[in-house]
Amino acid sequence: MKKILISLSVIGVVAAAAVIGTQALFTDQETSSGNVFTAGSIDLKVDHLVQTYNGVNCNTCSVTVVSDATNEVVAKSENGTDPVTLPHPAVLVNPINPAWTANVPGASWIWAQNPTPEAEYGIDTIYTFEKTFNWMGPVTGATLVLSIGADNSYEVYLNGSHVTGDNTEQNYNTAGQDVVSGTPISDHIVQGVNTLRFVVKNWARPAGQTWLNPGGLIYKLTIDGNCGDSEFKNHCTLFGEKNLGPDDHFWIIDDVKPGDYGTNLISLHVTSNDAYACLYTGNTADNENDLVNAETKANDDTPNEGELSKYLNVIVWPDNGDGIHQVSETPIYNGPLNEEMTSRLAIVGGGTEYLGLAWCAGDQDIDSETGTISCDGSGSQNDAQTDSFVADLTAYAVQQRNNGNFSCSDLRQVNGTVVTGEGLND
Repeated sequence: MKKILISLSVIGVVAAAAVIGTQALFTDQETSSGNVFTAGSIDLKVDHLVQTYNGVNCNTCSVTVVSDATNEVVAKSENGTDPVTLPHPAVLVNPINPAWTANVPGASWIWAQNPTPEAEYGIDTIYTFEKTFNWMGPVTGATLVLSIGADNSYEVYLNGSHVTGDNTEQNYNTAGQDVVSGTPISDHIVQGVNTLRFVVKNWARPAGQTWLNPGGLIYKLTIDGNCGDSEFKNHCTLFGEKNLGPDDHFWIIDDVKPGDYGTNLISLHVTSNDAYACLYTGNTADNENDLVNAETKANDDTPNEGELSKYLNVIVWPDNGDGIHQVSETPIYNGPLNEEMTSRLAIVGGGTEYLGLAWCAGDQDIDSETGTISCDGSGSQNDAQTDSFVADLTAYAVQQRNNGNFSCSDLRQVNGTVVTGEGLND
């Protein structure tokens, strides 16, 4: 009997082991790894596509684009030895090869590296250089000239279209350098940002030769819009979609007179998230400058401040993109230049909203039938002579979500930065 009990115990152990093994066959595991929370953003960009002054359209008057260290190296041939991550700034070649006598005033010889590495002496190497420039306005009637020198052969592209090329060796001297003008360039100009690209091939040094084999590119593109002595055209600026910098002005008007008027078309772009936007005037200053006799005779109750701003009025409206006010385009602001020029403007993420703006040194009126905006500069403005008005015009955006009560009137400016009424940057 004792033996039988032992046998049953052994059987029980074996059965338990079998059950455990069966459980292992029916287990599973799924893991979602690397879960991340990333904060979204509002990226606001602005462009300035249209500007007029007393009925004259702003155009780009002239552009000069040259080879220098602001050009970028964007590509190389497979056997190129440039160790720097592309793209990167081109470098100035120094010393200059005495054989490089191409005459391109104002431009510098550039290459991907300085000096050209010895590993590239005996092989063909190809480097691609790019430079961008802005052009706004007509090119018909403009004078366009591109001068090029290279060691050795090259091809030129403007906005992806082939402009010219030369597959000969000695493009680096005065006899071999090339000049292209007119329609080969103008046919490929676009409004806004243009990209000029040079693909340059440095030929391999012949076998058995021991001289150095530097590569180089020198060029200058000039576009003269033939604006003449137009003060306005030579000072106005238009630009494509960008983050604004200190030299991006909507207005530089040097000689404002009663009855002067102008228009601007400004567009706002936001990425990713729906946003509310405002156009905000701040950091303002009325400068007296010279106090002429007519000003002293005017009723001037602020002798140490200028008075020009009180005569400057502005109308702002959501525009269809042509910069001309239509009857159907209801203004969102009509009054003097102050710290809040717009009601909030809703912009869909990834979208664009256009703002038309008309200013007047005097009183403005809108014709109810045609939508035409007129400017009346009548009345004495003697107290504003020689004065100047300076202001920052800031485009401000905040995400729509959870900001349903946001208002442009909540904004104020502190040390050049627009903040909310609570003092928080958005």
